[in-house]
Amino acid sequence: MYKCQSLLVRQLFPLLLLLLLALCNSCAVMQMPPFPAPAEHTQAFAEQLFINGDFENAILEYEQIYDTALSPEDKNHALYGLACTQMMVARTADQLVEAIDNLQKWDANKGSAPFRENRHLLVLSLKQQGEFIEEKNRTQIERENLQKSLIADQQIKIAKMTSTTNNLQSQVEELRNQIKELEAIDENVQKQRKPL
Repeated sequence: MYKCQSLLVRQLFPLLLLLLLALCNSCAVMQMPPFPAPAEHTQAFAEQLFINGDFENAILEYEQIYDTALSPEDKNHALYGLACTQMMVARTADQLVEAIDNLQKWDANKGSAPFRENRHLLVLSLKQQGEFIEEKNRTQIERENLQKSLIADQQIKIAKMTSTTNNLQSQVEELRNQIKELEAIDENVQKQRKPL
């Protein structure tokens, strides 16, 4: 009987071990927190990068989402985020045109579907771009005023130099006339000396 029990334990031991492993694995799987769908997690992460001001990484994230999105809606949502981020960092006309082109593509792909994207991103982008344009205009006006001031100073200097040149020419002409008069006097003096 002892041998039977020993044999039974030996045969059941691997089965018990497999049962314990299966229970442990199921416990481990049950303890894992549920993750959101990859596209949702990535969209939220990209938006968080944008809100935190990490625009370079937000652009990379939106580009990755756009390239790997499975559904047209996810792809278009990423295009919207990409356009807003590009607009946020645009500092040249070409960069701004690219952002606006992407925004137009997003709008065309959206069709008549309701606006589901985060409006806050677009509002922040437009506000930032408006402030940048105002600053650029202010700088341009300051530069133009400085140029006008420099031109006005140069015109004053040119006017003074012209006046000085005219005065000098007048003095030169006066000296020529005096020289002619002196030459005439000298010639008269020379004529009067000869007969003596």
